[in-house]
Formats: sequence, structure tokens, C-alpha cells
Amino acid sequence: MTATLQARGAAIGEAIAARAKDRAIARGVERLRDDVAGIEVRGEPDAIVLTGRGLFRRWINDARLRAIGSLLT
Repeated sequence: MTATLQARGAAIGEAIAARAKDRAIARGVERLRDDVAGIEVRGEPDAIVLTGRGLFRRWINDARLRAIGSLLT
């Protein structure tokens, strides 16, 4: 009985954590899309991916992108 309750509790906790992670990625993608025009931003199951022409050059010159990069790595 106790093992069953622990297993259910663990499963519920994992589901809550997975939903929270998905929501955080979605919020991050939405915010980044608003902040960095001309850069493609997409969410993946475990990451936020930024791509685009000239991204590295913009990363060097734009303090916002450098700050984002320091948070994501």
C-alpha cells in the first residue's frame, strides 16, 4: 500500500515538473521572439533554440543576446 502511494506520488510529481518545464520553455520562446527580431526562436522538449543569419555577429554586438546566452548555457 505504501509503495503504491509513493509510486503514485512520484508519478504525479514528475507530471507536474514536466508541465512546469514545458510552460517555462513556452514563456521563454514567446519572450525571446518579442525581444530579438529577425532571429528564429523555437522550443524543443529540453531546450530553447535560436537560429538565424548573422546570429553570431549579433551576439557579439548585442548585450541582450549575450545575457541570454549566459543564461542558457
